[in-house]
Amino acid sequence: MAALVLCPMISCMAPAKNVALLVAVGQFSDPQLKTQQLLGTAPDIDSMQRALTSWGFTAADVRTLRDQEATHDRILSEISALEERTAPGDTVLIYFSGHGTSANAENNGFDLPYATGAWVPYDLDFSSLKEAQRTLIIGRRDLVPRLKRLDQGGRLVVVVSDSCYSGQVVRSFGQTYSHSRYLQLPSRDLGVARITPPAARPPPPPYPYQHVVLLAGASDSETGADISSPQALQQAPTLDGKYHGAFTDAFLRLLDGQLISGSFNYAQGREAMNAFLEHRNFAQHPQLLPALAEDPHDVGSNPFLGMQASARPAASAATRDTTVHLRLDAVSGGLRDTLSTIPGVAIVAGGGDLVVRQRGDEVQLLGPAGDPIVAAKTGDPALIKRIAAQAWLNRTLPAADDSLGLRAETDPGSRGNTYVQCESFVFAVRLQKPAFIMLLNLDAQGNLTVLYPTRAAERQVIASGAAVAIPGKDPMDRILVAAPFGTDQVAVLAFDHQPAFFDELNSAERFAADGRRATALGRGLASVRGAVAVQQITVRTYPGGGSGLCGS
Repeated sequence: MAALVLCPMISCMAPAKNVALLVAVGQFSDPQLKTQQLLGTAPDIDSMQRALTSWGFTAADVRTLRDQEATHDRILSEISALEERTAPGDTVLIYFSGHGTSANAENNGFDLPYATGAWVPYDLDFSSLKEAQRTLIIGRRDLVPRLKRLDQGGRLVVVVSDSCYSGQVVRSFGQTYSHSRYLQLPSRDLGVARITPPAARPPPPPYPYQHVVLLAGASDSETGADISSPQALQQAPTLDGKYHGAFTDAFLRLLDGQLISGSFNYAQGREAMNAFLEHRNFAQHPQLLPALAEDPHDVGSNPFLGMQASARPAASAATRDTTVHLRLDAVSGGLRDTLSTIPGVAIVAGGGDLVVRQRGDEVQLLGPAGDPIVAAKTGDPALIKRIAAQAWLNRTLPAADDSLGLRAETDPGSRGNTYVQCESFVFAVRLQKPAFIMLLNLDAQGNLTVLYPTRAAERQVIASGAAVAIPGKDPMDRILVAAPFGTDQVAVLAFDHQPAFFDELNSAERFAADGRRATALGRGLASVRGAVAVQQITVRTYPGGGSGLCGS
């Protein structure tokens, strides 16, 4: 009785819980969409429902909507009902598996600020443009108001979406054996952006939430894949041997502990899924929003789905492998012999960190998912230079730990580190402990450049907490995308003590991996003391249309 009297005085509260709404749409009522069916969505939702039981979700707290149940009105009604099903402090998971499309950015300012655009429900009506717009679940119109209410009501909302997010596809490599989860609408244009050739995109609108996390299956310049054929399963076996969206398969492996052992946060989870998909040759890169620059509460560093540090066994120490694993595609014997002599390089039959593809006298160096790094003629030393520089970077970067809490990404964050000519970006960096920052760039031609620090004012300690723009927050400090295009590898390093060699970093001059400057930098990095954190960011750039001039 005493306890009953005290409860109102101390506001007795039920413990926080996890609540989920799972939606999968692979079939559609409109006969015109018969050819757009997805076979991976049904297994997606079944496997997700089973997997969530090991993450603190009870059966009563998980609701599902499948195909005929997943109508426009029912999906929105169930999202609204999450307010009644939950309380402040709860974690709310909203999962969608199906087709996605996107409204034209210039005309509509991105219907969904985190670039998902629109979800396609079971009852999408193709009879007229007006009806199609009415029956799409459009982000800005339908999802944002409902998510804002959950956000402002004190819930942590996690939106996991395995669909496609933009018609501005500038990357079409790989995935030849998989169906796309981007629903093209050629007969009735709903404002889908079809920019050919690619053009600079307007900046995304501000992120409208404080405690809503988005894990999206692809960036706003990519499509997502559906592993839904025997050939696809043979080339990319799924976790349980069933058809799945490629992103959902990666997400299920993350939940199962295959990609990360021990506790982890949302940012680490995204990085693990990104690496997994890349090495399976899927040209889609999951994104995490809010971006660092728009995440004042650092929700990206929150424990994944509220997991406790003791929820999973700690990761065991692993030997650091600095070898560049090179996969060859139709490469001549002479080129193979040359590649095999590069120090720090190993030729592998499958997987690989880099791919060399030869077609006649043309040779391409590609990333693991087919992203173009550099193209050259047979015998051009640029290819060998780039691979050798990658090997130098791998063995030169110091062993790192997580004690400084380093997080780094490009900003705008929804671009998935993929930019088109005349777009601009900066690097956003956040630390949990004060540290000194260095950015080392390896470009497509195999040149190295210290991007930061390059002057005395930049050799200062960076405070912990807020995200910092590097090179700077001034518009004139933004990095403008221009030729040559390809793939750059940027290493972001954090040191709790200022390295002695920082005084020598006074310019952004390019240098070769086999030169004196590289040797001196390697010695300096080998002699650093104290805690060191390292994060690598792959930045992809593509040419755009027009004259190549970017205006004022």
